[in-house]
Amino acid sequence: MTEIDAAATASLVGVWALKEAFIADVQGRKIRPAFGSNPKGTIAYLPNGRMISVIADADQPHLSGDRLSAPVEERARAFSAASAYAGRYRFDGRTVVHTVEVCTYPNWVGTEVVRTVELNGDEAIYRTEPQPLGGAESVVCLVWTREQA
Repeated sequence: MTEIDAAATASLVGVWALKEAFIADVQGRKIRPAFGSNPKGTIAYLPNGRMISVIADADQPHLSGDRLSAPVEERARAFSAASAYAGRYRFDGRTVVHTVEVCTYPNWVGTEVVRTVELNGDEAIYRTEPQPLGGAESVVCLVWTREQA
């Protein structure tokens, strides 16, 4: 993706709420939920090319202590059920590229997160490229709905 399409970018600008998150096989069949059975999330695109995304399992139990003193097992569970990152983006109408500047998953910092996007009015379906997840090639699918002003 090399071209930035101003009209396409404008169609993405705004705040989107996560409607559904699931992992699918490479044929598109749902395998299991992503981020638990009750995922919540927000992704926001600003007109200046900046973005932020936060997704978490809304049914996560509270930690028994604060984020530093809770047992490591609880903190690991919470970490594995959430994702947050921010940076810059570009969109050509079919593919969005997020250039990650800060992230809860440090391996993504300085990388580009690429998603195919299918826009249907106020709904957007994001798909990853096939990737190994839990021992099998899988695709993560996120369904977003545009929040009204």
